[in-house]
Amino acid sequence: MLFNIPISPAKVDQLIDVLDLSPPDRVLDVGCGIGEFLLQTTKQTACRGLGVDQDATAISTARSTANKRGLSEDCGFEVKDAQNAQFEPEAFAAAICLGSPHAFGMGDVAYPDTLRELTRVIKPGGRLLIGEGYWKQDPSSEYLEMIVEPVGIYRDHSGNVTFAEAEGLIPLYAMTRNDDEWDHFEWSHRRRIEAEFAANPDNADLQTRVRHSRAWRDGYLKWGRATMGFGFYIFQKSARVSSMRCMKLCFYVEIEFECFA
Repeated sequence: MLFNIPISPAKVDQLIDVLDLSPPDRVLDVGCGIGEFLLQTTKQTACRGLGVDQDATAISTARSTANKRGLSEDCGFEVKDAQNAQFEPEAFAAAICLGSPHAFGMGDVAYPDTLRELTRVIKPGGRLLIGEGYWKQDPSSEYLEMIVEPVGIYRDHSGNVTFAEAEGLIPLYAMTRNDDEWDHFEWSHRRRIEAEFAANPDNADLQTRVRHSRAWRDGYLKWGRATMGFGFYIFQKSARVSSMRCMKLCFYVEIEFECFA
């Protein structure tokens, strides 16, 4: 699978179009994995990208793909822990985090901290693209036990939007995965693990993985498919931030000028 999220190529194109990027914009992708979304973004918009992920193998694959496609100069990839990365404030025109809010914190702080940190690193008027789970209905206790996550981590679809709006962001666009995309995502993982196990059935690690995979499959069919959604949200950072800063700067300069006059 090109994307480790439930999304179709057509929706990828839609999201890139709404990001409205052009040269010389810079884009940050946190938890970029093998870098496919960022690579497509830089190719389609001619902007420059930086992808970061803690998985060294994924970053190696991303660099290799960028080189093969002639995008190495426009799209860089780094092995980096986002919580300790200390990205420069307002250095990017857009920031992306698709299904990786845990890069900024675990549990119920993941989504809020992702919004706040990515807002900090984009310019006034810049855009955030967030991929985040949501509840389609109240989860059963059995499903929560299976995914080992408390109910407070996720909101519903509208809650993801309104929470960001309460943080001062401007909602511009939202879409959700459909059942076909979710099925394709889940069953693609299942097929891969079953194929690996069939090729090496005596491997103890694969035996454990296939048991876990089959248990997850059953939980997905019984609870997950009807309960867990996945949304894609594009928010804009208010351009008024820079205006307010200019007003404050002018005020201080005026006061200082009067003091020395």
